[in-house]
Amino acid sequence: MPAIAGFRGALWDPSKVDLAKVVATPVTGVKDKLARGELVRDPARAVYRYHQVFSDSGRTVTRQNVIVAARLTPWSEGQIRPHEATDPTAREAATSSIAASAAHTEPVFAGYRDSAREVDRLFRRAESEKPTLEVTTPDKTIHRLWRVSSAEVIGKLRPLFAPKRLHVLDGHARYEGMLAYAEKIGAEDAPQYSSAKYGLVCMSNLDEPTFVVAARHRIVRSDGFKRDAVLDAAKKYFVVDKLPGLAGDAGKLEKAVAETTAHQPTFVALFANDADAWKLTLKGDVSPVGEGIDVHRAIQKYDPVVVESLFLRRVLQTAAATTDVDAASVVSAVKGGAAIGMIMRPMTLDQIVHTDEVGAVLPFGSTAFLPPLANLVTYVVDLDEDVV
Repeated sequence: MPAIAGFRGALWDPSKVDLAKVVATPVTGVKDKLARGELVRDPARAVYRYHQVFSDSGRTVTRQNVIVAARLTPWSEGQIRPHEATDPTAREAATSSIAASAAHTEPVFAGYRDSAREVDRLFRRAESEKPTLEVTTPDKTIHRLWRVSSAEVIGKLRPLFAPKRLHVLDGHARYEGMLAYAEKIGAEDAPQYSSAKYGLVCMSNLDEPTFVVAARHRIVRSDGFKRDAVLDAAKKYFVVDKLPGLAGDAGKLEKAVAETTAHQPTFVALFANDADAWKLTLKGDVSPVGEGIDVHRAIQKYDPVVVESLFLRRVLQTAAATTDVDAASVVSAVKGGAAIGMIMRPMTLDQIVHTDEVGAVLPFGSTAFLPPLANLVTYVVDLDEDVV
């Protein structure tokens, strides 16, 4: 059971900063910002109700979140679950960032199940009041934050999460960085409720239709790949279809992969100096497990697994790919000299949650959620300060 608590968050003073700018960029120099009064510690422990209001496919969506301190536990305990592998470089960067400020400045984004909406009911009174902070970021998302310091609300919230599990949706490397920093400063020997034993988590109800999963497209910048040789090698695993003249049209490329039957793994490949695009669909008699790939059977035909295990590692014999959530950026990268671009489909929320429920993980950089969370609350880590 995930243990959650209130904490003394540090919030921005809108009179001293450009709020729309600071919440949409990484937070650094926390101690200096506290000293200048740009960030101000709350006098009492609180949890923070957080709404994101955004447009998705022509509808206005309000995602209702709550920001809390969550007890840091290893993945192996199963209370907080990953769905994606982490990268050592990203993990080390996260740990270094936390250590530099002795603070958690970006929350881990996690989901929980609450079909009865019990959590939401606790915040109705707070939501009827003026937000503590409200800002619109450049992506036109409206962010509203309410400080909720009511001991009654926090007291009711904590046992609600006792039987639940938290599914990490974004921020796997940050979570591992939080664990690593806690170990580094000796949190294990700190009092039971020391803030050093907890991390900053933004939680959202998986039973609400407010999640927008974005595809993570791939870019390979290594030299030496020849289109015809790559496609010939790919035909061992994939049906290859030519998309004449579409290499420069990101919208049509995304449409091409979206139109493929959901259970058929597929992606579109772009090659440097090639006006055509190439749609690759996994052959019906091919599977990663059947090809000797060490992956859980339940997720073996998810698009990121197929692309990582069969196309990148078997066909290209490389793992050196970066990711981008913007298909147009991938098109531009290939036009600008990148060797190969891969236009992917977004995974479904059900696939993501299913992955961690069976104890599996997707390749690093498989998923993203939109819109991104704003950096509204900073969590100061102090061995001698309790969250309860």
